Amino acid sequence: MITMSPASSNTTWSTNSTDFDIYCTEMPAGGITWGVLSILCACVGLPASVWLMWVLVQRQRSGLTNDTYMFNLTVMDLILNVFTTPFLINYFVLRNDFLKSLGELLHCFSAIGRPLFMTCICVDCFMAVVYPITYMKMKRYRYRLLSCVAVWGITLCVGMINAFILQFFSPISGILCWLLVPTIAICDLTILYTLRKPDPSGRSEVHPQKQRALQTITNSLVMTLVCYLPTMAVGPFLSFIPMDQFTSCVMSIPYYIAPLLGGIAMPLLQLHSLGRLRGLLYCTRDSGSPERPDQWP
Repeated sequence: MITMSPASSNTTWSTNSTDFDIYCTEMPAGGITWGVLSILCACVGLPASVWLMWVLVQRQRSGLTNDTYMFNLTVMDLILNVFTTPFLINYFVLRNDFLKSLGELLHCFSAIGRPLFMTCICVDCFMAVVYPITYMKMKRYRYRLLSCVAVWGITLCVGMINAFILQFFSPISGILCWLLVPTIAICDLTILYTLRKPDPSGRSEVHPQKQRALQTITNSLVMTLVCYLPTMAVGPFLSFIPMDQFTSCVMSIPYYIAPLLGGIAMPLLQLHSLGRLRGLLYCTRDSGSPERPDQWP
């Protein structure tokens, strides 16, 4: 069992008669790597999340679509990016145990909250593409609102358990990823198969709107596998491995770093699918007429 010493500034953890410093002062390479990549992700992810939130609000006001899941996911990413720097300052300078626990809670936003919201988005798209009649009959706003409340509740509850009860690695994140990632993959692959089928007239060419949807779904699938396969591989086993400096400061690097990439990939991919990045690229060109950004329903 993992216990914490009475000291409040330099915390040591004891398990299997082995004491180690959770701040990795004896093996700083892992902590430095995590800190540098976290800063880089926050520097890119913060403006991208703010931009995406502004775009989603404008689309909502214009009545183009109801991006409830994506908006909540963007809010979660924005909170994560805003508080990354203060928690890094605490990790490397202040080393306050309570703030360190809050940092563990924040990590659950990327390790649990994001894949949950991505699952909601993929299932929603799956129903719209594969079962459109059933999808239209459902009270979409109601079930989306309930789903968002459930995702926030699950994320905060698991985060509190990880941060203040287990106080270190727990298998919950990895187990959830084992359930969510295959769900996302199955929904995405089914959507890809459905969109690529010939239309009733027998034409096999893909409509431009379907082509953009195929690109979005493909990007979502690739991003999910890249960001959460390490969590699936490492997460369920870390809590069963004897905790020492090597385990906590080296083996845990994929567990903490890989989900951070989603904070960059998700807003940028969504902005690209909405045509915003393309418009930005055209604005930076000296010649050529800009192409109108893609309009999504």
